[in-house]
Amino acid sequence: MTLVFHRRPARRGQTLIYLLAIAVIAALVVLWNFDLHKVLTVKLRAQTAGDAAALAAARWQGITLNLIGHLNVLQAVAINDGLARGQTDFPEAELIGELAARLCYVGPMTALAAAQLAAKNNGIYNNPEFTMIVGSHGARVIHDYPNDFPVQPYTNQPSPPTAWDNYGTMLQTLAAQGIAALPENMRFYVDYRGDHLLLNPSFYDAVASSDWCWFYHHAYSLLQSYTSWRDWDPLPLIREPQPVNSEFFGLGLMRIARLDSLPMLGGGSTRALLALLEGFAGRPLTDAVARVSAQWYAYEPAQWRPWTTLIPDGFPFRGTVKPEYDYVGADAAVRIETTTDRATPGAADRWVTWSAAAKPFGHLEGPERPNRYGLVLPTFREVRLIPVDTSTGPGGGTRPGWTIHIREHLPPYVAQGLDALVPGCWYCNQLRVWEMSSFRQAGLDWLVDNSHRCHVRGGPGRGSGGTRRGH
Repeated sequence: MTLVFHRRPARRGQTLIYLLAIAVIAALVVLWNFDLHKVLTVKLRAQTAGDAAALAAARWQGITLNLIGHLNVLQAVAINDGLARGQTDFPEAELIGELAARLCYVGPMTALAAAQLAAKNNGIYNNPEFTMIVGSHGARVIHDYPNDFPVQPYTNQPSPPTAWDNYGTMLQTLAAQGIAALPENMRFYVDYRGDHLLLNPSFYDAVASSDWCWFYHHAYSLLQSYTSWRDWDPLPLIREPQPVNSEFFGLGLMRIARLDSLPMLGGGSTRALLALLEGFAGRPLTDAVARVSAQWYAYEPAQWRPWTTLIPDGFPFRGTVKPEYDYVGADAAVRIETTTDRATPGAADRWVTWSAAAKPFGHLEGPERPNRYGLVLPTFREVRLIPVDTSTGPGGGTRPGWTIHIREHLPPYVAQGLDALVPGCWYCNQLRVWEMSSFRQAGLDWLVDNSHRCHVRGGPGRGSGGTRRGH
């Protein structure tokens, strides 16, 4: 009889592999939870820093408006006293007007500095791209603005330094300290604005995602007729005729020569305005004050319009805005961008962004809007956060690289074509795709069979390509 022995299979190695797999999975779960906690922490930090930066900037806007309002009152008193003495010129009033002109820049620059300090105090530090934007613009102000705008907002004695030297140096000084919170409602004196399709971020989004329904509703004729970059209309360059406000956190003011020429809301009278000034001054003023030429600071009607005009269709807004607070004007919209490194193997760094907006609030007795009589008066008492969608931040303001694209990349492209586009720019890449005839033909072919599936999803066609509430 032959005995046959069978060896039991060794399970020791299999158990080790099983335990090792469990350990790897457990480690990945731990790392994933660690990354999740870290991302949430950084998002909370970005939100806190963004909100604090917006509030700090808006607070300084309100302070500056009040200071300019006080100067308007002091100027009325100085003119009134000069008239009582029989003067025909008013040097004190001229000096007061020059001081107000400087405040239109120094105040917003202080707001910009306060926003950076608030962001950094809340754990968000220098962003190289933001720093480059502010620093390079400061250099542009110093080198280009003296020729672009020979009439300066104020005059130094002696000069130089000029007003543009002062303004550009302030920007460069802030950039040297690092920019952590970038203003989203910058308004450059030389800028591209309007309904041009190349200035609409939705166009680039539609190209990137082959959203043919967007083209069907908003640019179907262009999709049909476009042949090359030579078909684009010239970009609408907007040049500020006479700069008064800072380009960063501007106050939306204008200069007027006489109080009796003020654009007033609701049929206000010059006499009623003088009575209001008397209340702030604590003394009577002669009606002749309104007919003396000086440098008065008033609200620009195009910017200080009803706030409800900024609330988008479909915005989840509950209740009504009180009439005395229903005004657009000075507000501060900021953007925070930061990254968080991740411990999970193979996981890329996570970008975290946050947009916030705030504005100063105040009212005249009544209560009435602060711009009821047109003249800036010391009426601002508080600041509040507001929805970003109801701020004056431009539609593309929250998008990385958008400002640089429209200011530095588009003009050469419209003039020279694809060869002028910058490598590495996401928007430039979409223009390269758009220039491909096969891409446009694919869209036309798809719409022949599927245009009936295209439905408008709300909102105007020339919006920002999505809500700016997303972070």
